[in-house]
Amino acid sequence: MRLQNISIVLVLLFSITLSQTVYAQSAQEKYEAKIRQANDVRAQMSAPDITKEKYDELNAQYEQLRKEIAELEQALKADADYAKRINDAKVAYNDGNTAYKKGQYEEAIKSYDKSIELDTNNSLAYYGKGLALSKMRRYEDAVQAYTMATEIDPSNVQAYSAMGSAYNSLRQYDQAVLAYTKAIELDPKRHSTLYNLGLVYSRLKDHKNAIKSFLQATQAKPDYYRAFNSLGVAYLEDGQVDKSIMAFQNALAVKEDYDEAFYRLALAYNKIGRFQDALDAANDCLKYTRRLAGAAHYEAGLAAKNLGQTETALQHLREAAKDRRWRKSAEYEIESIEKGQ
Repeated sequence: MRLQNISIVLVLLFSITLSQTVYAQSAQEKYEAKIRQANDVRAQMSAPDITKEKYDELNAQYEQLRKEIAELEQALKADADYAKRINDAKVAYNDGNTAYKKGQYEEAIKSYDKSIELDTNNSLAYYGKGLALSKMRRYEDAVQAYTMATEIDPSNVQAYSAMGSAYNSLRQYDQAVLAYTKAIELDPKRHSTLYNLGLVYSRLKDHKNAIKSFLQATQAKPDYYRAFNSLGVAYLEDGQVDKSIMAFQNALAVKEDYDEAFYRLALAYNKIGRFQDALDAANDCLKYTRRLAGAAHYEAGLAAKNLGQTETALQHLREAAKDRRWRKSAEYEIESIEKGQ
């Protein structure tokens, strides 16, 4: 009987040892300690001069140890399964990122969903899913994904910022302000979010807050020429023309071929009667642009008209009239000049 029991012990301990994992250090240490205790008891049970009373006592100890070892083995197995599931979730998340970068947004969403299924607390997977949904213009679904990301991880600043952009696309500007503001609370130097918040305030005609946000964006990123340009627009719309001119000049100091800043500068100069400066800025704009050609020609035409350069004004205004966006305004100025001739 003793030999048979000892053989069973050896087989059991060998089997348990093979099933050991390394996923939970404290459980692993307890597991190994229990095996050492069981081996010690086994050694005592094998003593040639052991009495039946002693053997029964040791056998009871061994049975208790075997029960504890089995429980620890289950805990280690659970840890191993959990670790595998988390690892698989990371693989699916990375697959989603790869598909997203390739522009395969449907595939990206499938991978992100798989990652979420494996790890429901994966804030980054929800964030990635939101980005893919936004690319597909499914902004309401994207907001839901970003919301989940921030509920799981309230420090996920990227999700708050992206949520603001989704609300902006939905024209839910008050919600966009809240989301962007939360992102900025988490990261006050996040220049892109500060800039986007400024754009929302501009759409709301809240020029004071727009100016504040654009200023903060330029402070966070001193070479942020787009923020300087938008700051200039906000100043201009707020009636602070001199400050707008400085902002446009700062944009051009960073990016000397920035067509929009030249156009806005021409507009500002025309507003305060600096017509030669306006004409020069408009001509500089025309060196670098096609998309703003109509607008630049129009500002150049106005400047030349006020400088008494009739032929130059007509040339620019006729070019501006080729752009449907400026046709009516340009034709009005042309008619005004021709009637005055």
